[in-house]
Amino acid sequence: MKKEKGSLKIVTATLLCVGVILFAGCSSKDDVSKGGEIAGEEQEEQLPEDDKTALSEAAEAPVLEGEGVLDSTDADIAEDSDEENAEKTQVLYEAQTRHYYSGILSQIIAAWQLPDGELDTSSLDAGFGEMRDNHFAVTDIDGDGREELIVSYSNACMAGMEEIIYDYNPVLGQLKREFTQFPALTYYDNGIIKAEWSHNQGPGEFWPFTLYRYEAGSDSYVVVGSVDTWDKVLREEWYEGQPFPDELDTDGDGTMYHICKEGEEYSCQYEDYKYNQADFDEWFGRITEGAKELSIEYQPMTYESFEAFTPSYLKLLADEVGKKRTDTASDLGLMILNEDYFLDAAQTLLSEKYDVELEQPEPNVEEWTVGLKDGREVFPFEALNAGHIGYKDEQVDDVTIFGIYPGIRVDGAWENLKTYGFYASPYGEVENCLITGEGFGNVSIWFSVENNVVTEITVGPYCAFAE
Repeated sequence: MKKEKGSLKIVTATLLCVGVILFAGCSSKDDVSKGGEIAGEEQEEQLPEDDKTALSEAAEAPVLEGEGVLDSTDADIAEDSDEENAEKTQVLYEAQTRHYYSGILSQIIAAWQLPDGELDTSSLDAGFGEMRDNHFAVTDIDGDGREELIVSYSNACMAGMEEIIYDYNPVLGQLKREFTQFPALTYYDNGIIKAEWSHNQGPGEFWPFTLYRYEAGSDSYVVVGSVDTWDKVLREEWYEGQPFPDELDTDGDGTMYHICKEGEEYSCQYEDYKYNQADFDEWFGRITEGAKELSIEYQPMTYESFEAFTPSYLKLLADEVGKKRTDTASDLGLMILNEDYFLDAAQTLLSEKYDVELEQPEPNVEEWTVGLKDGREVFPFEALNAGHIGYKDEQVDDVTIFGIYPGIRVDGAWENLKTYGFYASPYGEVENCLITGEGFGNVSIWFSVENNVVTEITVGPYCAFAE
């Protein structure tokens, strides 16, 4: 009976920490304006001050100290060390950024929501296509040295189609929506975006568009002009009866351009159609400045397209922390990152190396297993809800879970977990509940405390948006 009670305790606490909110972390549309920062307490929780600490600690290397002034060789070594640290930090920042984007993509495919607004899901609700019909890309589209997330959402009614550029700054821990337009975009390598209009209801066959330019100072895009046309063959008179302006059509092609230049207010009046093909070519060429079109590698909106983002980041952190540890081979938490069947791997390690006896408290419930050490239930295992490992009462030899164990002080447990990318869960209804992120592929851990000492730990895979 006692063993059954211990197993049930894992389920109860796991549900409190992991499963209370299935589709969480969704700010309202009012929380963010286009081009503004996504703010609020929930976003700050996800911020990784903890991640930033982990990154800075992971990037540290031994300081090269010498007696007196550094000679040229020492200076070269120091410079190489600085460059190596900078490169290492950059790699970690890139991995952290992709890890954050994985959370956004997880929310889109699992909860059908954006982090800062709603999606038009009417087509999906009606069974017209699937989420995989939409696409995304991760690339440095604006040339600022950071990768952006491009969400191209087209499986919707015309008004609900949109392409969004998100920019996450891992140093500041801030997400920003840089750009939103109808998903008919051409990107150029000088920061220009050509955005075709969703409709062409004008009097010309030429498809109208607006040009945007990336401004590094504001980390946003500004309008630099729009263009549409009037073809005489389609309409000989303007809507109020004015004739096609043949006297302005100096090239005689029967087409007049309306070019709304930077700083001008767009209007659609008869007198606006006053430019010829040469005028358009000069205007467009001056703005694009011979820039080349960028080829964007879009991926289908599926988990398989980004499933490596989070594990890559967490393993990078774990590898850095592991350089300062000698007991990683007996860390049950790291098995979640490195083993496809982490429960089997953990049970094999404990039984073969630490003489832990495995048994099932309820023969008819195969999902529950406990590990006994000297007759005491120390390691409860749950094979439900992606699987969870428990560890309680006292440490067994050098066995740990992400560097913590029963008997460690609470502050020490938090410090250890931070280095692995954990931070306080905004969803946990129990104290001392931490997660590595909100999207698929993350890890959740919680622990009980008595007299400021950890007494019981539970760990397992986690996603805030999974059912």
